[in-house]
Amino acid sequence: MTIDRYLLRLWLGPFLGGLTLVLGVLLLGRALKLLGTISDSGQAWGLIVDMLTLTMPYFLLLTVPMAFFLSMQNTITSLQQNSEMDVMRASGISYTRMFRSFFVLVLLLWVSLTYSSMVLLPQGQLGFNNILAKVYAMKGVITFSPQRFTRGFDGITVYVDGEDKQGVYQGVILEDNRGGVSVIYTAESAQFDMAGSQLQLRMNNGVRLEGNGDDQRMLAFDKYLVTIPVSAGNWKQRHSGDHVTMMTPQELWQALDKNDPGAVAEWNRRWLLPTTVLVLFFFALPFSLTQKRSGKAGSMIAGIALLVLIYNLQLMLHRQVSQGAFPGWTMWAEQGLLLALGIFLWIRAEADRLPKIFSQAGEWIYLLHRFIMHKIAHRLGKS
Repeated sequence: MTIDRYLLRLWLGPFLGGLTLVLGVLLLGRALKLLGTISDSGQAWGLIVDMLTLTMPYFLLLTVPMAFFLSMQNTITSLQQNSEMDVMRASGISYTRMFRSFFVLVLLLWVSLTYSSMVLLPQGQLGFNNILAKVYAMKGVITFSPQRFTRGFDGITVYVDGEDKQGVYQGVILEDNRGGVSVIYTAESAQFDMAGSQLQLRMNNGVRLEGNGDDQRMLAFDKYLVTIPVSAGNWKQRHSGDHVTMMTPQELWQALDKNDPGAVAEWNRRWLLPTTVLVLFFFALPFSLTQKRSGKAGSMIAGIALLVLIYNLQLMLHRQVSQGAFPGWTMWAEQGLLLALGIFLWIRAEADRLPKIFSQAGEWIYLLHRFIMHKIAHRLGKS
């Protein structure tokens, strides 16, 4: 128990510090985006605080696994650099015994994150979209928040990656369910223009997908125009059933019976996101055991690269499943393979049989760091 308390104390400080730092950066970035949307409202800061609070479940789902993994890496490398791990191993204490308290901790985090994903996340999405609807109604204009699904009209959902200085949206996804048949448009860019009581979407270089499953039809286009009738009254109270991202677990389960690819992707995403913390737990040990002279830099950089890979794989598969290109089980297959690989590497680390690339990677990064610092010092010496 003494070892457990000692290791948890080593882990807790970096975990809380890293979590606070990453959350702060994400919240600041989101606050700046929101400020540009609602800056002309008299209650701008109050609305921003409410909206940031509603986005916390989503941010925690992303940042808690990251902070847990990186702080566990920091704990392992600190033990290794100070030779404490060598002493414990020489005393017959296995890696599994050393970090058994972390396994209990990661299970508690997984349960908490699952509750957040299944219950708090859709509630936050619903509240966020309702506040946006009120803001749009007060402003009397139509805009779309980057990297967020916006449902501003009956049967229409819009997602954009960003907006340039000319007001052209980049990376546009539009879902049109007005006719009872799902029609999805993806475009590299699009211009949204008001023409009287109609909103015209002029899309460039994209694909139009209509129908589901075997009945799906695809049309590639250079330019495409979609016209949507709008009025001030269209910005109304949102309900959980309006979009899969806002559905309760019960509503989402019922939507699966309709073979909606979006519902399939969202259902799997909500269950799988929390399991990322389990996957990262098993990768922490093999990605942290490097040669002592390499310091912490090598293992931490390798860990960050692993985080980027895992989250991008999840994002790619979610998009493919939501568009009906891949079946939902592929999301589970990806996470299952990663979990199996992590457990395999942990077992190899326990037996001191890790592939040499894991110990050498830190050495390569260390040598590259020394080379760069030497070059910088040499150039500064010349100047």
